[in-house]
Amino acid sequence: GNEADSRMRAASKRRGIQITSISRPIKPSDFTDFDLILAMDKQNREDILEAFNRWKGKHSLPDDAHKKVKLMCSYCKKHDESEVPDPYYGGAQGFEKVLDLLEDACGSLLETILAENKHVQES
Repeated sequence: GNEADSRMRAASKRRGIQITSISRPIKPSDFTDFDLILAMDKQNREDILEAFNRWKGKHSLPDDAHKKVKLMCSYCKKHDESEVPDPYYGGAQGFEKVLDLLEDACGSLLETILAENKHVQES
């Protein structure tokens, strides 16, 4: 239920990006409602997968839904980082680095989605 850190909102606003989203915990239906679940770091990914393993016996979730969980940086093309670092305790440059990584990953993710759905665009 929290907004993004005010320093992140300010850094993104300088790039013309307004962050208005509110955080929420992952829930079982996310594994059926979404095609992709992005984790910012390896611990976050592990936590999501642990939740999936707890829920899969209690909820009707697809057996392979865990394959939807991917690291955000796996989509980066310009950066070598494997995880999005937590900039909370660093300075302003940490928030800029996170935005650099996210812009890189989002651009590549969009290319991936468009390529995978090219047949839809052509019809």
